[in-house]
Amino acid sequence: MNGVLAETDRLVLCVPSMDGVDALYGLWSDAETMQYIGTGAAWSRKQVVQRIERAVKMQAERGMTFWTVVEKGSGKIIGQGGLVPIEFNGSEIELGYRLGKDYWGKGYATEIARAVAAYGFGELGIDELVAVCFPENVASRRVLVKVGFVEVGESELYYGVPTVVYRMGKDGEKS
Repeated sequence: MNGVLAETDRLVLCVPSMDGVDALYGLWSDAETMQYIGTGAAWSRKQVVQRIERAVKMQAERGMTFWTVVEKGSGKIIGQGGLVPIEFNGSEIELGYRLGKDYWGKGYATEIARAVAAYGFGELGIDELVAVCFPENVASRRVLVKVGFVEVGESELYYGVPTVVYRMGKDGEKS
């Protein structure tokens, strides 16, 4: 595993590498898995390669990206989670996660979100995080509230489609 950034009882979050292309392509090429990510369309292998290349570059330049998430018990790559700057909206940092559908409903998203937020507030010294999701993604909305995010409204600013916006300050309060 490349540079481990965070661990939970069941997961390891590490710096992405091209070694994960096949596993991530297996996840992101599935339309059901991708229904609440970006445009909702499955990604081609080329898109996955481009995303990993971009993630590696962002990690090197900014110290944050969507990291690869590995299940400790199986050693399998099950998704990604991390922090990305939202360049078009000032200095906002978005917390996000995406899991292959076989890993939904196991509490992994909550573990990832908690570990990522702790890393951002602690290691990176970030004061506030933003998270967005599609209004109909009820499971993700529950995760965000569970880890301490507060819903602040809807917006099309993020990704050009209606999303529900959440915020969390480093002390758990809405900023």
